[in-house]
Amino acid sequence: MEVIAVTTAYVYVGVKGSHNLDTGIQKSVWGWKPDVIVGTDYHQVLQSLREGDRLCLGHRGLGRIQAPDAQSRTVPKLVVARLTGGLYQDGEKVWDDEDGETAYTYRVPLEIEEIRYDVTSDDIGPEGIEALRMSAIRNGTPELPGSRESVMERVLEEVLEEYGGEPLDEEDPEDSAKLDLPSALDVPSYTLARREQKIVRARKLDGRTEVPCDLCQLLLPKRLVHTAHIKRRSESLHHERRDLNNVMFACVLGCDSLFEHGYVYVASDGSIRPSDAVRASADLSTAVGRVGTRCLAYSDASAPYFAWHRENIANVKGR
Repeated sequence: MEVIAVTTAYVYVGVKGSHNLDTGIQKSVWGWKPDVIVGTDYHQVLQSLREGDRLCLGHRGLGRIQAPDAQSRTVPKLVVARLTGGLYQDGEKVWDDEDGETAYTYRVPLEIEEIRYDVTSDDIGPEGIEALRMSAIRNGTPELPGSRESVMERVLEEVLEEYGGEPLDEEDPEDSAKLDLPSALDVPSYTLARREQKIVRARKLDGRTEVPCDLCQLLLPKRLVHTAHIKRRSESLHHERRDLNNVMFACVLGCDSLFEHGYVYVASDGSIRPSDAVRASADLSTAVGRVGTRCLAYSDASAPYFAWHRENIANVKGR
């Protein structure tokens, strides 16, 4: 049986468009003015839509705001419609505010599937919210959502520009206390750091359910293995935070903490060695003893990150 892909486009309808939205629902049609469509990429977007595709009309809640702010907003009303045909032109009056110069002549026929209320990024994804935000900025243009990863990268970039600092990192001990906050105190940097970490982890796992710890080399279920930054995320440049060579698998059976706190480090030849701090405790030496002898994540590309950890966290110079 052939599976037909369904395209979903998003359109934002502001407060002033409330009556027009009700009319569009009643008459099963939505339209745009020529000056919004003609000669733009949005004309191509509308031409690409076919019968069976979906148009989501988000009503209020966003407007001309920044991407990070939009991700925490609620859209009070989302009209989900299935197109019953493609783009067509018609000058017959449908909406009360139409006249000769402001007619919404570029139209698509539709059938309402459902009306949802109090919609957030948890419901339609950050890419859906971002598409509605861009439509709001561009006066109700039809927007196709980008990939979730590209959307979150854009959001993170705007956060960095606005706050002039780094999003908190749930794997950085210096930030962990700040991250352990009740949801009522949630802030954009906290949420975005967690979302970014999920993206990096998904790329590193690449669909696997079991992965080897790069330090002890045990093959473990993914829930027992962290994706740990080698060079602390709070110290990494923007491109370094997204570099998979700066991320390794470290298990929760001890390897993650031993590396994070500098009790073990990776030498310039890729071997795993205990730091001087281990000598103070026989039990700590025993714990370090279960770690492997070579790091699976060591390579020419990751060597500079391990050198940073070695010098700054394990306090080892010139090895």
